[in-house]
Amino acid sequence: MKQVKRILTAAFVILDIILITGGYDQHSKMYRWIGHPLADIMSNIAHLIGGVDGIGWAIIIITAVLRLVLLPFFLNQQVNTTINQIKMQTLKPEIDKLQARSRKAGTTEEQQRASMAMMSLYRENDVSVIGGISFLTMAMQLPIFSGLYSAILHSPSLKGATFLGFNLTNPQIVFAILAGIIYLIQAWLAMQHMPEEQKKTSAAMMFISPIMIFVFAMIASGAIGLYFVVGGLFALLQTLILHFQRPGLEKRVGLEFKIKKTADDLLAETKIPSQATSNTDIKEKTASKSQKSNNSKRNAGKQQR
Repeated sequence: MKQVKRILTAAFVILDIILITGGYDQHSKMYRWIGHPLADIMSNIAHLIGGVDGIGWAIIIITAVLRLVLLPFFLNQQVNTTINQIKMQTLKPEIDKLQARSRKAGTTEEQQRASMAMMSLYRENDVSVIGGISFLTMAMQLPIFSGLYSAILHSPSLKGATFLGFNLTNPQIVFAILAGIIYLIQAWLAMQHMPEEQKKTSAAMMFISPIMIFVFAMIASGAIGLYFVVGGLFALLQTLILHFQRPGLEKRVGLEFKIKKTADDLLAETKIPSQATSNTDIKEKTASKSQKSNNSKRNAGKQQR
């Protein structure tokens, strides 16, 4: 299963590179391979619904369908990431010990021992350094959402289209404000379970995304703004699900996760050969090689005699 996951991840990463490097215009691979088929589907949905708001409802429907398809993958990644975060919190006293040991190290050897013990601490206790992030999920969503974005950006059906009285061709401040507020609430909710020290360092980064989305929706078309609103609602839904899952995950980790090896255990086990020892080993190996060479020469001389 892991091998299949690696192959799929590599395949999607290659596809992402091919699509992204081609840009997002109407002649790009992104639009021709993914955006154009999605634009055709969107036009067909709008035709079935009919009316002046048909294309707006088509954007909502196609965005919602794609989000629902990917929702199980996102939720699974959220659960894995959250479990890893809870394990990290449990492991924090041991991590702090090793960090303090590294800061107080008087020699390079002591720093190396602390660093190696830190890596062993994560490995021995089954904690991911990258936070339980699934690269497959990340690689898989990019062509889907980028393709949908290019479909909305270049769809011929959007020319002159309106939704609830809003022109989807021009920027719409209402959609921009709604998208910004939704992503702001999602960011605030995501921060509620963070440790206090992490909140201080992560607060700025968490709120940059809603601001960027608001600014981009302000200068993009109303159709893109509507797309951000629907995407934001699903992002908020994912965060709400995790919010209610969190107590159960904390209980589960509390019952199942036990620290197998502490910082003191790993420091005692980790041994770095000193420079003096290394030099002695090198000298001994050199002397041994020299002795063997001399013996070979003597034996050769005897054979010639």
